[in-house]
Amino acid sequence: MSKAAGAAVVWTILGMFLMGLLVWFAMPRLMLVDHASPHSYDETVSMLDARLASHGDWRVLAVNDYQRSVASFASIPRAGSVNVCNPRYASRILANEKDRGVTAFMPLAIGVYEDAHGHVHVSRLNVGLIGMMFGGTIADVMGTAGADLEAIVASVTAE
Repeated sequence: MSKAAGAAVVWTILGMFLMGLLVWFAMPRLMLVDHASPHSYDETVSMLDARLASHGDWRVLAVNDYQRSVASFASIPRAGSVNVCNPRYASRILANEKDRGVTAFMPLAIGVYEDAHGHVHVSRLNVGLIGMMFGGTIADVMGTAGADLEAIVASVTAE
């Protein structure tokens, strides 16, 4: 192997390593979107419920109270999630057998939690970005769902 070829291999491996580090540290910030809410925990959950009900075909399937769920194991600040589904979007994914593996992401959830200072936050997965990794119908549907959820969350957290 010539010196130039050896250098190319070393630089390629170094580039792959650096790209791996970049992905490792950047992905959590890209995959999880967090917004501060100016409202109390209960107000935030209630407002999310109302905005979802008035935005297209979105449905609230469940509201989970993690503070209560883990009470026998730990005392934590308020934390929970709002499980949501848009049957119109879901039906497009579920219509194709090869796309049904993403049911692992269904229903979608919007997290609501208090931090150590009592400030309320709303978090959600960046489903548009996740969808792009799959392509096709999944990318289209998850991109649209992600835009909807971003608008809904922004309308609650911006007030």
